[in-house]
Amino acid sequence: MWRVTMLYGLMVLSTSISLAQLKQFYSIHNDGTYNAINFTLTATSGTCYIHPEDTEIPLNIYGDPDFEKINPNFHSQVTNGTNYVDLMLEDYNSSGFSKSISYNVFGPDKKGKNQWEIILDDEKEYSLNLNYGIGMARVDLSGVPVKNFHVKTGSADVDVDYTSSIGNKIEMDTFYVKVDMGSIIAKKMHLSRAKNIITDIGFGNATLDFSDIPTTRGRVDATVGAGNLEVLIPRKNAPVIIFINDSPLCSVKLAKDFKEVDDNTYVNKDYSSEASNLLTFNIDVALGNVIFKYSN
Repeated sequence: MWRVTMLYGLMVLSTSISLAQLKQFYSIHNDGTYNAINFTLTATSGTCYIHPEDTEIPLNIYGDPDFEKINPNFHSQVTNGTNYVDLMLEDYNSSGFSKSISYNVFGPDKKGKNQWEIILDDEKEYSLNLNYGIGMARVDLSGVPVKNFHVKTGSADVDVDYTSSIGNKIEMDTFYVKVDMGSIIAKKMHLSRAKNIITDIGFGNATLDFSDIPTTRGRVDATVGAGNLEVLIPRKNAPVIIFINDSPLCSVKLAKDFKEVDDNTYVNKDYSSEASNLLTFNIDVALGNVIFKYSN
């Protein structure tokens, strides 16, 4: 077991948001009936922090909701060794999750309400399905065994990171990101150990930060409508090949040492088809902007 509580505390201080008043709302206990957790969170608004902590409880949920606006709903059921957990944080005045993308003002509730803290352990295998409307989310996956990670944002701003630089304890199958009008920043992507990374951008912004040398092969499939995709890669020892399906109305900018080896196919100076840590990008862009640049 490990502890990243101190690092998490620094992250909370940096956002100037206090979690001291949060109360325990829900939890699931380790009763030996399951080895995996499939957790789905749907929040139409608010501020949410997800992070690991050294604890005997596989999933612990704290909150400070505004009950005049939010109707929390929690459900847990074990099926075939997997605990399927659903947390619904729905606004009373919302006609559905899709309505949230029409908001133009984002961020935490001005009264400090509707804040949630979700604590994970490192003993179970997680599949995380996170759906945000408006607001803000900070997700720290340091050392958490995550098999699949899906995050969707309407107009929310979402940060995903490995703040203590402890990577995924298992190989991740799919890291999926969908952005409507919000933004997602995914940092230290090499620590996710994801075989497949899928990014779907409508009008929003997404940053994929491969800030360190990858140790395994990875594949990134990205669709960009009218939004922006920024990819950060190391300057050395990171072989990359990019396949681009573009249009006359889009903008694609690549770092200087990339060269075109076939129609809309680009490689960097470290590229080798046999490289054990090759990153392959398949980019489909319509009206938006795509940028590949060095992280250092």
